[in-house]
Formats: sequence, structure tokens, C-alpha cells
Amino acid sequence: MSEQDLKQELVSGGAVEPLLPIEKKLIVGSLVTGIVLLAILVIANHLFPLTV
Repeated sequence: MSEQDLKQELVSGGAVEPLLPIEKKLIVGSLVTGIVLLAILVIANHLFPLTV
């Protein structure tokens, strides 16, 4: 496919494939990992604040 064909398909709203179950699991896993790590950072910052 040329670049023009790809642009045309994007503009025309070409066929969108549904996510596979493994892709959904990877997305959820990434989001959960990010939220957990952010929570750990907030807790660590609360318990051990930096004093300058």
C-alpha cells in the first residue's frame, strides 16, 4: 500500500478491526501497572518527603 492509500483509508474511516483478547489484557495490564506504580510513588513521597 502506498502512503496515499493509507491516508485515504484513514480519512474514509476504513475497516476497524476489533481488539484481540490478548491485546485487551495487555492494555489493562499496562494501565493497572501504571496506576499501581503511581500509587506507590505517592505513598513513598508521603512517608519520606524530601526536605531541602
